Amino acid sequence: MKIIHYIPVYAPAWEFGGPVLSVSQLCEALAGQGHEVEVVTSDAGIAPEEGVSSGARLVRNGVAVTYYQRVPGLGVKSPDMEAAIRARAGWADIIHVTGVWQRVSRAARAAAQAEKTPYVVSPRGALGVYSWGQKRLKKSLYYLLAERANMRAASGVHYTSEMERLECAHFRFPGLARVIPNGIDTALWRRDAPGGEAWRRDKGFGPEVCVILSAGRLHHKKGLDLLPETLNRLSEIDFRMVFVGGDDDGTRAALQTAFDRLGVSGRVFFYDRLPPETLRAVYSAADIFVLPSRHENFGNVVLEAMACGCTALISDMVGFHLEAQTTGLAHVLPRDPARWAAKLAELARASMPARERQERTETLRERFDIRRSAEGMAAFYRQILAGRRCAP
Repeated sequence: MKIIHYIPVYAPAWEFGGPVLSVSQLCEALAGQGHEVEVVTSDAGIAPEEGVSSGARLVRNGVAVTYYQRVPGLGVKSPDMEAAIRARAGWADIIHVTGVWQRVSRAARAAAQAEKTPYVVSPRGALGVYSWGQKRLKKSLYYLLAERANMRAASGVHYTSEMERLECAHFRFPGLARVIPNGIDTALWRRDAPGGEAWRRDKGFGPEVCVILSAGRLHHKKGLDLLPETLNRLSEIDFRMVFVGGDDDGTRAALQTAFDRLGVSGRVFFYDRLPPETLRAVYSAADIFVLPSRHENFGNVVLEAMACGCTALISDMVGFHLEAQTTGLAHVLPRDPARWAAKLAELARASMPARERQERTETLRERFDIRRSAEGMAAFYRQILAGRRCAP
């Protein structure tokens, strides 16, 4: 198949969060399975040292990517990117759009309609309850003016979790709907016991210390403000709390203030975003991974951490939580400090048997390897093409 992925920001613009990583991995896996994949995107978040020239086509990990100039304006504005999708839409068998609430998305719909090319939209949580709670009036107006038409003309809607699908059920979009979870590169995300032990030694964490880890951007949505009160209740546990990720909105300062007030800041450590090889060692060093999000359409970091041997405790607003409960891969609780403290104390006192860790790793590989996600997406594309439902 000839596939265009149309997304406002793309790898290596990691500052824009999880969709950049998950979409780039999906594109690379699709290309690895023999499909022709082109990415049309902007140069937002691309550092000068990347050597990217606006409008120049390059091959990144087997995927043809063209980064078009972003111009000043609200959100991502790129007239060249919009012109590119109009020029290339007729080449593709199918167009995959990631970017709800993005002004460039309308151009993809118009191009698909003009060329009678089916297109798929991945909301990636942007139509969920948390998103609607932010700037609600502005989003309501924009939805009526533009986004509703974009979604209803789509041949298919891709959800990353069952929770996301259920949250969007009331829209009654006419296109086909499929839940295809994000995948991870299980060759990269694997337990690195020597690396984990070296990292703990470097930080002065003895084997008796329970390392609790949170990885990902620091933001209100991640619900990390639950943790100071939670950890303050762990008086009988020798723990170290480690945060890895950039600060988006002042969350780090707010957390530091709360930990200082409770007198536990000496056991809390903050690190900026780390490269995958280093992060793999940190995952392998940690005992428990926590994600107390207020909302998360999926939660890739949870899979990464578990693939490296962590026990995971997540909120029931992480998209992955229904799958986690079905498979028993992670522990799920509502956002309640007392319940989280009790569960963390229980998990800290227990050690995961090697056999259980191996079984969980095998389940992760079977269900969430990125190659499996790519196979599922390709099957979805083929189903749409078989019906040839194109944008009216």
